[in-house]
Amino acid sequence: MLSVSHLLLVLYAAAVAFASAIPAEGLERKETTLERRAGTPSSTGYHDGYYYSWWTDNGAYATYTNGPGGQFSISWGTGGNLVGECSWASHVNM
Repeated sequence: MLSVSHLLLVLYAAAVAFASAIPAEGLERKETTLERRAGTPSSTGYHDGYYYSWWTDNGAYATYTNGPGGQFSISWGTGGNLVGECSWASHVNM
């Protein structure tokens, strides 16, 4: 009858034999350059008494920043699509 230690030895030997049979070609590490494409996530809301709306498809790095008095700024890389706006919201009590 096989003991547990013999069974583990057989399983280990099978694993080593299987691993050494895998060809090394195609397993090389390939260098990949990832380009950051995130920024400000799409959102809507109120800031400083103004309604703002921002949408991006994340096709390029883009940020939308609300400023005081309804001012805003947009920074956009190349590619992708975006829409950003800020308008007066006089009906909202802030």
